[in-house]
Amino acid sequence: MSLYQFRIFKTVADKKSFSGAAQALFISQPAVSMHIKSLEDHFGTKLFERNTQQVTITEAGRILYQYVDKILSLIDAAEKDIARFTGSIQGPLSLGASFTLGEYVIPKILGAFNEQHPQVKALLQVTNTEHVVSMVVKQELDLGLVENRVENLELTVKPFLHDELIVVIPKDHPLAQQQVISLDELVALPLVLREQGSGTRRITEERLEEEGVDPSFLNVVMELGSTEAVKAAVEAGFGTTIISKWAVQKELKLGTLVPVKIKDLSLFRQFYLIYHKGKFQSPATEEFIAFLISFCSMGVRQ
Repeated sequence: MSLYQFRIFKTVADKKSFSGAAQALFISQPAVSMHIKSLEDHFGTKLFERNTQQVTITEAGRILYQYVDKILSLIDAAEKDIARFTGSIQGPLSLGASFTLGEYVIPKILGAFNEQHPQVKALLQVTNTEHVVSMVVKQELDLGLVENRVENLELTVKPFLHDELIVVIPKDHPLAQQQVISLDELVALPLVLREQGSGTRRITEERLEEEGVDPSFLNVVMELGSTEAVKAAVEAGFGTTIISKWAVQKELKLGTLVPVKIKDLSLFRQFYLIYHKGKFQSPATEEFIAFLISFCSMGVRQ
C-alpha cells in the first residue's frame, strides 16, 4: 500500500472509470486495475463494483475515500509549504493553449518563466479552444489558456490578457488604401476563416451577430485549421480574414498584409486561464499562475 496507490484509488473514484483514471494518470488501464486489486487485497474487501458500463464505489470504498482525501490533501499541502520554504519550484507543468495563444503569446511567457524556474519542465499542447477545454475538464492538463470565456461549473476561469481582432487584406487589394470599410463591405468580401471550434471564429461570429449579421450569410470561401495557413491564404489573394493582432505582427511590419478598420465596430476580447477546481495544483502550477497574471499585468510586448 502506497501514496501512489491512494492517488490511483481517488482518481478512479472521481472519474468513475478505470480507463478515465488511466488516461488522467498517463498509465495503462491494466496497471490501474492491478493497483486497485492490491488495495482490495490489503483491506480484504471490494472497493469498486465493476460492470461493462460503469464503475461504482462500494460502501467500504466510500469510507476509504474520506481518509485518502484527507491524507493526500495533507501531503499536497506539505509539499507546497516545503517548496515555498526552500524556494525550490520544480516538476512537470502541463499546459494546453488555443492556437493564437500557443503560437504567438505563451512561448514568450514560458521563456521568461523558465529563466526564473529552470527546474520546471513545461509541456505545451497547442490545439483549438474546444479541445483545450475538454482536456482541462478531464483533468488531462494542469492549466488551459483559451481565447474566449468558458462556462463550466467544474472550472475556474480567469481573464489574464486583452486581445484585438482586426481585418487584414493583401497589400495589393483594392481596399488596401481605404483604411476603413463598412460592415456591409465586410460581409460582401470573400473570407478565409479558422475552423468551427476555434476561439477566433467563435468571437467573430458572436460579435457580428450582436451587430445583426447572420454568420451563415458570410462569404466564407475557405476554412483552415491553423492561423499560419489562414495568413498564407490571405497573402496569396484567396480573400480577407479577421484575425488576432498578436498573430500578424510580422506580416504588418513587412507590409504583406494591410489592416483595415470596420466602421463603428471594434472586436476586443479577453484571453482566459482555466483550470479544474478539483485538480491538485502543484507548486509549479501555482507559481506559473501567479507569474502569468503578474507578467501580463506589466504588458506583453507584441
